[in-house]
Amino acid sequence: MYKFLKGLVNFFNQIIHPYKLIGKEKVKDGAAVLVGNHYRIWDIVHMACTTKERVHFITKQELYKNKFLAYLCRKVEAIPVSRDGQDAKAIMTALRYLKKGEKISMFPEGTRNRTDAELLPLKGGAALFAIKAKVPVYPVMSIGKTKYFRRTPIIVGDPIDLSEFYDKKMTAEDYARAEEIVRENMLGVMHGYIKEKEEKKAAKKRAKEEKRAAKKRGGKRG
Repeated sequence: MYKFLKGLVNFFNQIIHPYKLIGKEKVKDGAAVLVGNHYRIWDIVHMACTTKERVHFITKQELYKNKFLAYLCRKVEAIPVSRDGQDAKAIMTALRYLKKGEKISMFPEGTRNRTDAELLPLKGGAALFAIKAKVPVYPVMSIGKTKYFRRTPIIVGDPIDLSEFYDKKMTAEDYARAEEIVRENMLGVMHGYIKEKEEKKAAKKRAKEEKRAAKKRGGKRG
């Protein structure tokens, strides 16, 4: 059922909000936390398509008020969490999946970004899961808001290593620092892609100008 639903939703998503997934080969088999920025409800598809393995989505409990969405969430074994994030059952469920070698995904902003900010303040959770289960975090970042019928790049970043926090008696400050590392890496994926595109564009422009100048010099000699 999971594979069928993933394929079906991805098919329609690629028609309405087409995207190009870049770097999915970075996501290795086994337990991991996938994190991403959040613009639309269907952003979960980007994370699901980074791997052939099942991904358990952390979803807000409000979705379960809709019978159809509740049905889908149960079928894909999503993890409902209360809006304040203080849900011990959800935390234990997520950790159980991770320790079984499975993947979870979440949007650490906590809600859809309807602002002009690149990334909303993180509500936390991603670092906690990764540290307690001793697994990597993979950023899966949308470059700008997905648009109707216009392809959007979705970039998968290198795994974020939080092993410096493993087996450490964690304080609130330690978790805050770990979450900041996650945030910096998420932003770094976006900025790195944008910088690379700008450099390629500038190099292409220089090449054209050099070609034009060489042609002009050749014309003068003739």
